[in-house]
Amino acid sequence: ASGKHVVVIGGGDTGSDCVGTSNRHRAASVTQFELLGQPSEERPAHQPWPYWPMKLRTSSSHREGVERKWSILTKRFVGEGGCVTGVETVAVQWSASADGTGPAMTEIPGTQRVWSADLVLLALGFVGPETGGVIEQLDLALDARRNVQTDAHYRTSVPGVFACGDMSRGQSLVVWAISEGREAARSVDHYLMGETELPTKGPGDLPML
Repeated sequence: ASGKHVVVIGGGDTGSDCVGTSNRHRAASVTQFELLGQPSEERPAHQPWPYWPMKLRTSSSHREGVERKWSILTKRFVGEGGCVTGVETVAVQWSASADGTGPAMTEIPGTQRVWSADLVLLALGFVGPETGGVIEQLDLALDARRNVQTDAHYRTSVPGVFACGDMSRGQSLVVWAISEGREAARSVDHYLMGETELPTKGPGDLPML
């Protein structure tokens, strides 16, 4: 990122890490886009404790230097010679959806803009596994959140096929992926061998698979 105009797309923890690393590389500038609107600095009234509050968070990386932009939708990358030179965006506004299923996003006419960028870092949210490829080929059942459906032993709807981590849990922390990977390995071992000596995080033996 040294000497480059950096655009970070995504306003979460990963985006903050990208901002901090770009600053340490001595980027010429760092701009961060967030699709959602800017939250308040206080806990929202509709998210009382113990709910996780959606409020404005400023990390040490942000304090080192970044221009944060809210309610920005990236439309396309601009470039020449195989290299990015800019990012085209449009401002959006959020409102309650007509069917009550969640907020609705609307692009604001006349707000298109191209931002100069020599380096674009994608720090986007995880919305679920790709449903094509192996999921489609094996015809795996999905749950209500469009993740691969599994039981308590990580078995999918297809015998002999197992899933864990983000594939079945959804977006979460890497420690969950590590833990579930070990548990899933134990279930696979039991499925193949009829028994297993692999450790488990909880009491009790697996039923015959």
